Amino acid sequence: MHWLLLLFLFHEDDPKILDRQPPVVSPSFRAIEQRGAPPFTSLNVTLASWLPLAEFGANHTSGADCWGYTSPSGREYALIGLSHGTGFVEISNPDNAQVIEVLPSPVSLWRDVKTYGDRAYAVSEGGGGIQIFDLSQIDSGVVVQSGTVDDVPPNKTHNVAINETSGFLYRCGGSGQGLRIYSLATPDTPVFVNSWSFRYVHDAQIVTYTSGPYAGREIAFLCAGFNNGNTQTGLTILDVTDKNNILELTHFFYSTPAYSHQGWLSPDRTRFYLNDELDEQFQSTTTTTRVVNVEDLSQPVEEASFTNGNSAIDHNLYTKDDFIYAANYRSGLRIYRNNAGTLSEIAFFDTYPTDDQANFNGLWSSYPYFPSGTIIGSDLERGLFVWRFEPVSGDLNGDYIVDESDLQLASESWHQCPSNCVGDINGNLQVEVLDLTGIINQMQ
Repeated sequence: MHWLLLLFLFHEDDPKILDRQPPVVSPSFRAIEQRGAPPFTSLNVTLASWLPLAEFGANHTSGADCWGYTSPSGREYALIGLSHGTGFVEISNPDNAQVIEVLPSPVSLWRDVKTYGDRAYAVSEGGGGIQIFDLSQIDSGVVVQSGTVDDVPPNKTHNVAINETSGFLYRCGGSGQGLRIYSLATPDTPVFVNSWSFRYVHDAQIVTYTSGPYAGREIAFLCAGFNNGNTQTGLTILDVTDKNNILELTHFFYSTPAYSHQGWLSPDRTRFYLNDELDEQFQSTTTTTRVVNVEDLSQPVEEASFTNGNSAIDHNLYTKDDFIYAANYRSGLRIYRNNAGTLSEIAFFDTYPTDDQANFNGLWSSYPYFPSGTIIGSDLERGLFVWRFEPVSGDLNGDYIVDESDLQLASESWHQCPSNCVGDINGNLQVEVLDLTGIINQMQ
């Protein structure tokens, strides 16, 4: 199917359809082949592999969401939504990413995939309900579709969220829908338990609290609103512990909303970082992330907003340790350091070299949760990227910022090599003036 025909397929009110471009035709890149890397600009992020869409088959005209899977053996795999299916790629050696399997799915520009145990669950605006993929033999190169659930109409779904602690799957959106909730007690045959349909839900994160005032409660953080999310858009917080008695704790309106798109909790669950997908285009703002304090779930507080000054639209972000990994369309992957809610950009990899304008092209999503530290990203026109988040020269305390604290550490290890070479920047087994000068030159 020609890529232009995707303009007429599903979720027609999403502005992504207006900016469609054909897939980029390029040779694949694997660092193991020891040839020059493609001309992408970056800072502190190194390209390990790049698999353009053609690597997955000639029929795939766009990339969508991505997720990751680590098998019991420790081998790592990227899962990527494609226009005509779902791709499975081994990235155990990130320098040599290899496609394992591509399984067909209903045609759609939108496809989302998540994992639970050794199963993957994919949904799309193209319909088909929930596709279930068996990953138990993926180390042997075998991935099969083990089931389909299409029991609660409509069959379209915009996103899927899974709470791995509780074992419940949440279908988000699709033809104006809110949440449709399934038990994964039998992973190949998810069982519908209830729905919540007061607002349209575009995306969600659902977690079970293990400590504090909400210990034992299952809480859903929803980017939601009426009229497919376009009206009274905001952050809805639900208590979904009892699936037969779902409680709305609040619907929070952040500053100058345009379209509440996606967000993620900080690891300590004190803050929710929220992306609004339309403010950059409709309000001419720069790339902006809202920082919402959610320590009191019934009374969130917008503490701040962060912008890196770029003009690109923000899309999906995820948090890990002290970092936020943001997929910002035409400006690509952006990595922010998070210091108690105060953000600063410390690394990036721009997958759309032409410009950083506020259009719906480029990087759709990223996944930073592999044990190895490898990061993947899925791009609308360019397919799958595999990256390393590299240390910064002169960063002695591991915070990816070179500042006075690193200079102090180097000074404290003056001439203490080779037993303690923390400040030996140039590798000559002693800490000297050249090392201190190197740190000063890197200071921001």
